[in-house]
Amino acid sequence: MDTTTITIKKMLLNATLKANLDALKVFLPAIYEMFKNYTPVDAGVVINDEGNIDLFNQQAFVYSGRPEQFAKEQVASFIKTPLFFDLKMDEISGSKILYDHQRVLEAIEIKRKEEVTTPATFNEKRLDFVCMVGVGLGYQIEELLIQKQVQHLYLCEPSKDIFYAMLHCIEFRPIFEHCIANGGGVTINTGNDYDNMLNGIDDVLKRIGRFYLPRFYVYKHYDSATTESFISKLKKIGYRFAFGWGFMEDEIIGFRHTLANLKLGYKVCKKPSEFTNKDPNRAVFIVANGPSLDFSLKFLKENQDDIIIVSCGTTLRVLLKHNIKPDIHVEMERPVEMLPFIEEIEQQQKNSTIKLKDIQIVALNTVYPELLKKFKTPLLLNKLNDAGGEFIDALDVSNVYARPPHSNPTCPNTAATLIVSLGFKEIYFIGTDFGYVSNEYHHSKDSIYYEKAYRSKAKEKDGKDVIDDLMNRIDGLMNQDFQCKGNFRDLVFSNQIFDASRKQIEYLISSNTDVQVYNCADGALIKHAKPMKIENINLISNNQSKELLLNKLLSDAFDNNAFTKKTLDKSIKKTFYVLKVTLDQLMLIIKQKVNSREELADLFVAQHKLLRQLLFRKEYQFNYWMIQGTFQYLQTYIMSNTLMYDDLVKRNEFMNHSLLLFREHVDLLYKKLIDQHELSS
Repeated sequence: MDTTTITIKKMLLNATLKANLDALKVFLPAIYEMFKNYTPVDAGVVINDEGNIDLFNQQAFVYSGRPEQFAKEQVASFIKTPLFFDLKMDEISGSKILYDHQRVLEAIEIKRKEEVTTPATFNEKRLDFVCMVGVGLGYQIEELLIQKQVQHLYLCEPSKDIFYAMLHCIEFRPIFEHCIANGGGVTINTGNDYDNMLNGIDDVLKRIGRFYLPRFYVYKHYDSATTESFISKLKKIGYRFAFGWGFMEDEIIGFRHTLANLKLGYKVCKKPSEFTNKDPNRAVFIVANGPSLDFSLKFLKENQDDIIIVSCGTTLRVLLKHNIKPDIHVEMERPVEMLPFIEEIEQQQKNSTIKLKDIQIVALNTVYPELLKKFKTPLLLNKLNDAGGEFIDALDVSNVYARPPHSNPTCPNTAATLIVSLGFKEIYFIGTDFGYVSNEYHHSKDSIYYEKAYRSKAKEKDGKDVIDDLMNRIDGLMNQDFQCKGNFRDLVFSNQIFDASRKQIEYLISSNTDVQVYNCADGALIKHAKPMKIENINLISNNQSKELLLNKLLSDAFDNNAFTKKTLDKSIKKTFYVLKVTLDQLMLIIKQKVNSREELADLFVAQHKLLRQLLFRKEYQFNYWMIQGTFQYLQTYIMSNTLMYDDLVKRNEFMNHSLLLFREHVDLLYKKLIDQHELSS
């Protein structure tokens, strides 16, 4: 090739780079700042010996032949057999329906199964969400947008050098304009590892709506160890994207419990700036009900007079069985069905010197009031991302009450969050396994999980075994499909709930670097917590009475000054009125008839945008957390089933029928909320 042609190609590459930097400055300023003065180190765009534009990386040319032709062939293959995250929503069994939302989901699924049993062939003209793993020189992006309407495009490229090379080759402004015209946009994640990029998917879904989950497309541009690792990890932990949204019925229960607890005068935890912990370096032992608890009971019993012991949920029964009295007991579950567990413990302690009334309880604001009454002077921790918690926050005009993050999804999360909020700086985790060596032994052997006689003690009025049913559901979660790195061994088995709980503990520790955390549990490794076998703990003697310390600390750290009856009643009336207006607006959006899957998605987008507006206005955040879970689940479930249809006429009829069920369900829930409040007044 003559030098003139090469010179012209180089000039075009530089002109494209300049145009792209100008476009990034407008559409993604943070990415512009990253590359405006960038100098590549290990990879770059070149013109090879054949005169083709190519990517030079790791001392080799990446493309053989013309990258534009490679892109055309790759996109054609992708369109023929796309790789996508095919979300499988849990099937609802009629025998297990406890709430109306389960009835609605079952009705949606039954109608779809009557009409469709096999997945639809791929023929979507619009791809709502495409995650591209590795970008190369980017020609495949241009080709994909020629072949398909792409709404949301998420570009993942760990190498900034390669991304910078791409900026020389394709024009980005038309890509931005294409996605925006389709109601979406472009997100770029470069210079980060694939863990960060996986988290970025969740961030995008939060912003655009979870209903994109049933089928978001994964376009892998090149094969490598890193891209394969990304795909593998996406398959392994993708469930996190569809986990723990909650339902309005749960929020109604939690809100009813919150109101009752406030009216009973229970005090709420204040921010750390509102009180002083006189002995922050006192060792606190957070004790959960994992299998390794059994090997720690001797240590706890021998040292219980000196150390602060915090028990988590079902752990209480095991500790009391071994005559170990916790200094604080923590509860976080809202269902009424938790009461029989506590009543059984109460019966167990009938002839013991340790009574529940002697044990200090701290619980999330959503916990059932009748359960709290079993303990000594109940105290509340305000739950983040919760309708009742938002109600408390709205009453907190002086901004004194804590709303710490990471208190879910299990009791050890609540306990750890509480202890950090109380200002303690040295924490030991005991029995917080977040996993198991054998799925036959997933909790302490002394826990109720292994007492068959107890499982059928508590029955509802209709004779249903409440506890036995709950235990069977828990048993069903304990499988050997999921593994993670162990604390004292290479690997342990885990499950979705344990894994999510462990991650929240890690987030809590990483955001409180002044707290020393030791993991003494023979379960999953907890990042940022130092592994320590219980026999290696070196306790430092402390002359100060832990009873006096805790009595003073809890007295200073909790109050209920903001929650008078007059204030509560006034706030309830205003809150319910605003919620009704909000629901009417959201239901109006889906009252029109839809004639395509794209129209359905666009209506859900409109709902999601309104919901997001609620999230960023303090006076409307109660509304958001009261209803967001129900909206996300129904939208996602409807979309998941819609994608099964090939017959467009039947698909349209199914979508409109499902939207009717959606509207009827929300109307019923609001009436239920009002009726329950009137009954409790």
